[in-house]
Amino acid sequence: MNKFQIKTRWFLTICFSIFLFISTLLNAQPVKSKVKSSNQPWQFGLRIGGSFDNAGSGDYKFGWKAGFVGEKRLVYNMYFQPSLSFQNKGYKYEIPFHTKGDVNAYLLEGVLGILIKFGDDRLSRGMYIAVSPFFTIGLGGKSEIEDLRDTTAINPDYYGKVTENTFSDYALRTLDLGFHLGVGYDFNRNVSLGGVYYFGLQKMSYYSNARWKGFQIHLSYFF
Repeated sequence: MNKFQIKTRWFLTICFSIFLFISTLLNAQPVKSKVKSSNQPWQFGLRIGGSFDNAGSGDYKFGWKAGFVGEKRLVYNMYFQPSLSFQNKGYKYEIPFHTKGDVNAYLLEGVLGILIKFGDDRLSRGMYIAVSPFFTIGLGGKSEIEDLRDTTAINPDYYGKVTENTFSDYALRTLDLGFHLGVGYDFNRNVSLGGVYYFGLQKMSYYSNARWKGFQIHLSYFF
């Protein structure tokens, strides 16, 4: 069993544990309880945001995301908030006297948000905290790579400046799994602002130990 399979099993185990925990809470709630619970309907909306991304070293780079979000009250102050977004992110790096690059990636991001909310339930206003497993699937993008080696020496491998696909067998892997750790604030039942720190569990490429990490901020509007 390779390392990717082990990490995938750990990821699925944690997700399944969260599911069992939520199911236990729902089944443990008294049927005649007046506490608001999973009987409340789904809410759906739009989400836009920005990101500040890196690969564990090098320079951070700004990105953006846009997509759809849903929310369902599970029990008491616990909510399930999945989202699906189209995302642009990247990073810059430099290996002195060897290589520097500007990585630009387009991805599909899915987040399975588990939120605990605090505040005034009557006004749907207050802070929340979140722990959310996520996955990303690389869709495309172009990266610029520059060879920094000495051109005065005879070097048959020198390639100058090139543009290559961001995702390939020789560049970044397509799939990533990880977690969001977030906080946010609901202004009312329609508008919510959130911020997360995220970290990927999967190595970004076959030849590097670097992993995606960074910060995101997003604004959600529920209909």
